[in-house]
Amino acid sequence: MSVLKRISAIRKRKSKQPEDEDTAEASNDEPTAGTSSSPSSSDRSGKPVGVDFIPPLELESEMPTFFTMGLLAKECLIRGYEIGIWHIECTSKSDNFNTYSIGEAHPDLSHVSGGIGIREKFGAFNLTQAWQTNGYLGMIGASTEALEANIYSVFKGFYGPHGNGAIKVDLLAGYERAPLKSEVIVPVLHSPKFMGYLLLQPADHFLFGGRLTVDVEQRKVDTHALCVGYLDDTTEYMLKLENFKNVRGSVFHRLNDRFALALKANLFGDNMKTFTVGGQFQVDEQTLLKAKISNNCQAGIVCQMKVTDQVEGIYYFGFDGKSPIGGEHKVGISWSFKA
Repeated sequence: MSVLKRISAIRKRKSKQPEDEDTAEASNDEPTAGTSSSPSSSDRSGKPVGVDFIPPLELESEMPTFFTMGLLAKECLIRGYEIGIWHIECTSKSDNFNTYSIGEAHPDLSHVSGGIGIREKFGAFNLTQAWQTNGYLGMIGASTEALEANIYSVFKGFYGPHGNGAIKVDLLAGYERAPLKSEVIVPVLHSPKFMGYLLLQPADHFLFGGRLTVDVEQRKVDTHALCVGYLDDTTEYMLKLENFKNVRGSVFHRLNDRFALALKANLFGDNMKTFTVGGQFQVDEQTLLKAKISNNCQAGIVCQMKVTDQVEGIYYFGFDGKSPIGGEHKVGISWSFKA
């Protein structure tokens, strides 16, 4: 298995997505077929929003996605730091029937959200229904192979409880045939944005991609980005140009089998002084310690424990680096169970 295929497999772990600039991009704009990452259930103001915790399709993808670029740096500097007071999720899978459940208090105990869901497979088709604290989610998906390419599509509908709000329907469609991959989200009903990306993998260690978000109602381009990534056994580089004015990048480097360092920074354009630097230490096969600090002196420590292949726990402690004792402190606990 190539290095890029191994890093792509990281995205298939069921984990929370962080709430930084990269995360908002991934959780809000990313077509997520074949992945099981879930957006945060709270926005920056702490108001509970959707907990989209079920992947549209379970796919054995041969290629990574546009959002795989820079993933090791995100895993080091973001994953685990974004959890609230508590977070728990449970997944049970059989050949044709899966169940999902999730609950969390984010960012504090007064904002609790969650949901339960089921998926059943009928040949090439998947039917999904989820009940969430802020509404209901239904999906109908299908995947097939044609002309040596993987082709898949998902109709996704979301509607509020007790008839509140209009039903929103999107169509997710994807095409994959090495070295090309593309995914798009097309608005069908009461959904304002068209989103998609095109990815090229010309060689084993290199990725090139472009992403576009269009506000259909306003008839304007919200975001466009070009990205290049490189990954080998020890080092990962990512460089992204957004809207032809902002340049962001990240570096992840393994010093040895246990130690690694990472950096994410805005290199040009808005918020040029924004950066985060950190590192990680592999204590043993089950335990990973991470630490980071940002330009605003917000610091944090994370302990990830993989008890078994089906059970994983994360503990988080955050503090103000300017005032470690008297400043604000944050704690979080997350557990994931799979069967």
